[in-house]
Amino acid sequence: MLVKIDRFEEDLAVLELDGRMLNAPRELFAEAKEGDTVELKILKRENDKKDEESPSSIFARLRRKSRRKDGKKPYFE
Repeated sequence: MLVKIDRFEEDLAVLELDGRMLNAPRELFAEAKEGDTVELKILKRENDKKDEESPSSIFARLRRKSRRKDGKKPYFE
């Protein structure tokens, strides 16, 4: 899936996917610049019994599971 890097805020990269904004750790995009389009690949484990998931459902699951210990914005909003 392709995402556009909208901007960087402190230790977060703000990404645009299908018109929605998502936060991800900036360190994942160390060599990227604002405005770049990057391809994200989500690898499926061999023993994973789930069917193919849509990008929206993947990010929804990541939002639920992401928690920051420092009390700042979650990685995925």
